[in-house]
Amino acid sequence: MGMRDHAGAGSGREPADLAGAPPGRGVLEGAFHLLDVLAAAEEGAGLSELARDAGLPKATTYRLLRQLAALGAVQRHGQRYFVGRRLARLADAWQPDPRLQAAAREPVRLLSALTTTVAFLTVLEEDRVRVVTATRGDITEVPPVLPGSELAEATAAGRVLLMHRPDDDDAPAGFTPAEWRRSRTSFRRSGAIAVDHQDVLPGICCVAVPVRRPDGEVVASVSALTIRPAVPAGLSELVLRASREITRNLGRIDARSAE
Repeated sequence: MGMRDHAGAGSGREPADLAGAPPGRGVLEGAFHLLDVLAAAEEGAGLSELARDAGLPKATTYRLLRQLAALGAVQRHGQRYFVGRRLARLADAWQPDPRLQAAAREPVRLLSALTTTVAFLTVLEEDRVRVVTATRGDITEVPPVLPGSELAEATAAGRVLLMHRPDDDDAPAGFTPAEWRRSRTSFRRSGAIAVDHQDVLPGICCVAVPVRRPDGEVVASVSALTIRPAVPAGLSELVLRASREITRNLGRIDARSAE
């Protein structure tokens, strides 16, 4: 999961970590980061609030908001800004299975609350690892994980999903054949649990397990991400429990649909 920290470099100046970026790239990254922050504000946000949460100078935030509003990506009502209709339509272009989303919402929320982790459910859409539902609870050290967001294949969630492709003998994008063989061996030895021991980002560990439909088909992966140097004891069992609960919920939903 890529995370960016846009620290302001002073009033009216671009964020310090964008100062050396190629022309246009720093502004583009700042705009997308600002949209991420705005998307997490369900009731909109004011200029000062957005500037603070995005770590951007207020003047830079205001200029980006004006440019995004001109493109239809942001809309303003009074003193508050919201995600624009144009961007909302683009976000709605991909929709997860509503039954899977409904079945996972409460188990994912409970997993996050019990473990103080960022918990999320992902699916493999073609070769893309996409988030269906997520919650980060009280954890503020990472950006919000939003439905429709894409994760890297090398994450624990990505590996779980890729392991269950029909052609899992072939190394997917992002893996060398040797890396893929090691991942498959480790995954099978663990009993279908993928664990990220700070492999993707320093200081972050993650546990992911497959989610099955009642007929046994793997349809998703449920994960718990923790900001610790090691995986806490008992975390894998709680993620497995969440997976089993999602499977039970899918069975209940299917049974109601058949009535």
